Amino acid sequence: MQPTIHPDAAGGTLTPQQERFNELVREVAQWRAALAQWQQNVDGYERATEPLRRQLHAAFRQWAFALDTASLQPAFSRTERAQLDEMLRDTAAALLQARDDDAEIAALPARHPATPAPAEEAPDEEVDWEAAADAAAAQREAAAARRRAERARQRRSKEAQQASQSVRDVYRRLASALHPDREADAALRERKTAWMQQANQAYADGNLLALLELQLQAEQVNTSGPAAADERRLRHYIAVLQEQLAELQAETRRIEADFRADTGLPPGAGLQPRKAERVASAEAQRLREELLLLQRQVRLLDDVEAAKDWLRALRRMPRVS
Repeated sequence: MQPTIHPDAAGGTLTPQQERFNELVREVAQWRAALAQWQQNVDGYERATEPLRRQLHAAFRQWAFALDTASLQPAFSRTERAQLDEMLRDTAAALLQARDDDAEIAALPARHPATPAPAEEAPDEEVDWEAAADAAAAQREAAAARRRAERARQRRSKEAQQASQSVRDVYRRLASALHPDREADAALRERKTAWMQQANQAYADGNLLALLELQLQAEQVNTSGPAAADERRLRHYIAVLQEQLAELQAETRRIEADFRADTGLPPGAGLQPRKAERVASAEAQRLREELLLLQRQVRLLDDVEAAKDWLRALRRMPRVS
């Protein structure tokens, strides 16, 4: 965006206040674009992964019920039933972390309380390494699922407590400035009423960009044409733009931090949009693979001999926490 204030005459210079106004207009425009890009990235990520997460949650419920049924089968030994019981308790715990109002899942662990582990069976001479690999993958996925469920629970709790601090702060300032009942001028009161309705909708949608645009309108900050020459008003406009810049930066960084946490990226800032898209695509693929693995494990429990081989291989693998 080009500066909005120009010298009065050829060869003239801008005052420090005018230069600062122009600088802030450019910075606000850049951060608005960055926030819009991040919101687009996150929307695309949610569209790609949310259906898969719902399917995966349903598959984990199916797995829990399959473990419940298998653990009661007399064809399995005490050692094998103990393994199935432990898997069921872990799976139920992960599901309840994600959704604590699932009464059917909450009832399962009580039917399979933890008991002292039976003595280990003597190892067979031959090892089914394919089953062992599947068992190790299952252990890793179950542990990862528990960690993701806990992160999701913590994130929802945090969001419920603070929503978006930037959205709430800007809305409060707008509500104070636009309250129609405090306006004596009828025409301005009507305009403020319309603005307030838009602000209420933007707040309900969590739309920070719309709230910031309304704030500029309400404060009569014109960033697309010459600003008022009055230094006092210019100082006020600068203060408004500085607030907006801080809000945009904080919201953009918050969204990026949440995205990094969701996708397992290390903490940081400045992730480029193209890389974010690749990360989102990789996460969707990982969820699809996890769903297929879980569905295969559910089918495996229907074959007692195959399930016994799988459980035996699982006992031989290093413990995954």
